[in-house]
Amino acid sequence: MNKKRKKIHEQIFIGCSMGLAFFMPVFQRILPSIIFLMFLNWIIEGGIARIPAIFKEKNKILTFSFIAIYILYLVGMLYSKNMKYGFFDLQVKLSLLLFPIIFATIDKDFPLQKLTTNVFKALVAGCLTGTLIFLGIATITFINSHDIQVFFYIAFSKFIHPSYLSMYLNLAVGILAYHLINKKQNLSSGSRILFLALAFYFSFVIILLSSKAGIFSLLLLTLMITIYLLKVNKQVWKGLIFISLVIAAFYIGYHFLPSIAGRFKRAESAITAQNRTAPENMESNSERLVVWKAGIKIIRENPVFGVGTGDVKDALLSEYQKENKMLVYNLRLNAHNQYIQTYIALGIPGILLLVLFLILPGWWSLRNKQYLYFSFLVVFAFNILVESMLEVQAGVIYYAFFNALFFFALATTEGDPVPEINRVEDIKAID
Repeated sequence: MNKKRKKIHEQIFIGCSMGLAFFMPVFQRILPSIIFLMFLNWIIEGGIARIPAIFKEKNKILTFSFIAIYILYLVGMLYSKNMKYGFFDLQVKLSLLLFPIIFATIDKDFPLQKLTTNVFKALVAGCLTGTLIFLGIATITFINSHDIQVFFYIAFSKFIHPSYLSMYLNLAVGILAYHLINKKQNLSSGSRILFLALAFYFSFVIILLSSKAGIFSLLLLTLMITIYLLKVNKQVWKGLIFISLVIAAFYIGYHFLPSIAGRFKRAESAITAQNRTAPENMESNSERLVVWKAGIKIIRENPVFGVGTGDVKDALLSEYQKENKMLVYNLRLNAHNQYIQTYIALGIPGILLLVLFLILPGWWSLRNKQYLYFSFLVVFAFNILVESMLEVQAGVIYYAFFNALFFFALATTEGDPVPEINRVEDIKAID
């Protein structure tokens, strides 16, 4: 392949990667089309022919190994009865196969730093664009209805579930915070002001979204940033100021925004009085407790290999019906916990692989001081405690793409591959 053609394919790949990052918090229906274009570009440039070369380099082998979870889901089809649902599930999870293969076949001379720089900028710009659109819609609705609730939770985030949008925003906050506090980043004064403003704006929107998982994830991210400031960068006063501001923000949000406080109080009531809650009055936390109990019961009955890829939903629905939990049955809820969901489907091999794919990269990223990747994994591992995020497009594309990007960058450099974003124009040029 001549250099000019190779350059074109590189630009298409970078452009598609930026498109995924940008549209994830804006318009998710376009994501499958972008992935198809990325895969088609990979085929045309000879990606299949480069697969054998994967097994000659450690970083490529390690990146490629992430397809193992998808292979297990394929194996799970061998003992599934509901093949229709199984094939649908494999289609949803296809990103778990495609992204590790695509990244593992990247050439040595590929501009990896340029890719990561542009993807991070695109995500921040996408989060800004998406949230401004939601704010605009909510403001227009409020003018007509005078209902303050349009600025909170599902009424605010109409096109993306608040838990997923909060997760994207948390990653954007992590990216901005990393560049603000990392001494290696030579940011201009204008960039520092812009990044700080964006970080606090995204944090404010996370609070408006009222996702309990999103808010706790932000607290978790805040804790990690504070530890980084205190232990790694030795910036004690910055760490204390930062944590004080965040605590003050959460205190104000909890006590002066009734919608947010109400969700947490209802969650507390649901947990303490779940058994006494009438089915028609169940809150989201009550629903989770019901489906978790059902999921654990299925696991006890199928502890080794699970029920199979295609029979997860049927097993859960059957258990809901047995327990006369007709509300969650009619809603056809999944396990609302990816660990339980994966265990139900694939048994011990599945849950072990899922946990290992979170712990081992987390340990390696921490050892190599790649704190942004570490925070990504920690926040994702926490979020899948309360959502089956690998069962829907919004979660599986996010994890598969960013995990492959972060891991390949880490495995290739075995250091800190996070690039600089040191100009205000870097974000303005995309937004």
